[in-house]
Amino acid sequence: MTPDAVVKPEPNFDNLRRTILRQGPPGAVPFFDLFADPGMVEAVLGEKFPINLHRYIEEPVAELPVEEMPGLMKSLDMYVRFCREMGYDYVFMMTGFGLRRSYKTTTDTSGTQRHWQDEASGPIQSWADFEAYPWPKPEDLRHAALQYVNAIVPEGMKIAAFMYGGIFEHSTWLMGLQSFSYALHDQPDLVAAICQRVGELATATCAQAVEIDNVSMVFLTDDLGFYSGTLVSPDFIRHHMFPHYKRIAEITHQAGSLLIFHSCGNMYKLMDGLIDDIGIDAKHSFEDKILTVEEASRRWGNRVTVLGGVDMDLLGRGTEEQVRARTRQILEVCGVKGTGYCLGAGNTAANYIPRQNYLAMLDEGRRWNREHFG
Repeated sequence: MTPDAVVKPEPNFDNLRRTILRQGPPGAVPFFDLFADPGMVEAVLGEKFPINLHRYIEEPVAELPVEEMPGLMKSLDMYVRFCREMGYDYVFMMTGFGLRRSYKTTTDTSGTQRHWQDEASGPIQSWADFEAYPWPKPEDLRHAALQYVNAIVPEGMKIAAFMYGGIFEHSTWLMGLQSFSYALHDQPDLVAAICQRVGELATATCAQAVEIDNVSMVFLTDDLGFYSGTLVSPDFIRHHMFPHYKRIAEITHQAGSLLIFHSCGNMYKLMDGLIDDIGIDAKHSFEDKILTVEEASRRWGNRVTVLGGVDMDLLGRGTEEQVRARTRQILEVCGVKGTGYCLGAGNTAANYIPRQNYLAMLDEGRRWNREHFG
């Protein structure tokens, strides 16, 4: 039987919520991914987006020309359909939070023009730049994509509000990571001011998003690490990022929503604080060469839910048989309790993952669920 031929279950956000909150009784392991790259959505659905979504993922949506609104609406329809057909219990959707920064433009392996962050420099290098920067006002933030999806989300599904880039990421993007790193020593007051302003905007975004009826998860995404450690000292992150994380967690939980924390890299010196002080409900993004999802589950699985973990390198370069074997291996460790784990990629459904490998991961998850939970 091919992956496409498998009958998919009806969406059930209540089961996803039960799983993430580590509540009983045991049940089927849900699917979870941070988002799917437009290239993957096109490959799976077999149709092209009418507009270049990367432009609006990586730049403020407020810039959208009126004549492109029909194309954006059709694109959002495609994302909802993709999430429903792949078996997710939610639709991942961007908020309207975005800040102007410095890009380099190139064409990726799929032929799509994309923007890449300039890590050497950015629009803010001095206090004069900070004062002149066009900071958006919280009351001017618009969440058109969330509002549109809120009106069409299928029965049984909810919405995950996703800020493209977190507080640390946006702060470094505004200066360029290289300049930001020098400024930690040379201009610490400027760095602190940038982090504070970005944190306030991210918090305001969260407060606005959770007021939308069907938003039941918030993705707090902030890539804090690389292979061997955090990009800056853990103490800096605790001092400048954690207070904003804490407020976002409070706002999210007061609204009855789930807070999912995503970070790439080796940021595990911060895990205890994220779990005990911030109060995240789940941790996403795992890479086998840093820490396997099975080991993360052993260390923290009694305190927080772990998500995904099918390694991106394997998904990108492995065979379908290897993907199936690794998926089942993870489920036999992380999924057997029927709670506290959701299946998905180690990061995202990226456009460089072969379609058959992505579908095989999900298909193997359905098969495993039928065997264990009917």
